[in-house]
Parts: sequence; C-alpha cells; structure tokens
Amino acid sequence: QSYQWLKEKIVSEDGKKQQAKLKELNHITEKLGCTLPQLAVAWCLRNEGVSSVLLGTSNPEQLTENLGAIQVLPKMTSHVVSEIDHILGNRPYSKKDFRS
Repeated sequence: QSYQWLKEKIVSEDGKKQQAKLKELNHITEKLGCTLPQLAVAWCLRNEGVSSVLLGTSNPEQLTENLGAIQVLPKMTSHVVSEIDHILGNRPYSKKDFRS
C-alpha cells in the first residue's frame, strides 16, 4: 500500500507548520516531565469548558500513559496553558452563563 499521500501531507506547508508546533510542544513536555499524549489530556482536563474527557486507547500501555495526565495536571499552570494556546493558536472560548 502506498503512503504517498502521507509523505505529501508531511512535506506540505501545513505539514511543516504542524511539525514546528509539535517541536514547540515537545519543549513543554520536557519541562513538565510528561509525554505529548499526557500533555494533551491534561490540557483538556484543565479546560473549564470541558466537562468530560474520553480516552481512546488500543492497549493497556496507552491507557496507563494517558492516565498519567492526572499527575501532569498540577503542573498545568495558567502560564503553561497560555503557552500551549499560543503555540496552537486555537484557544477555546467558553461562555460561563449556564442559565440559558
């Protein structure tokens, strides 16, 4: 099976931008002592607009790794979250009016 489509995606301008973002996020994971999946799950848990996080895993090792995000959560300061939001450029917006 050909993976030409994947190669084209990776070497595209968008692919290069995504790789640069991942590189910046890896600097954060190094500072926090976690993996990229743990950072992603912790970011979701820290987001006040998220009421639940569903973990999709294909083996017990992935589940264990993802659950490690709970240990990362205390390290997710507002500064770290802002840094991640700046890198990704997709800061979520949450309206806190739950009356409607």
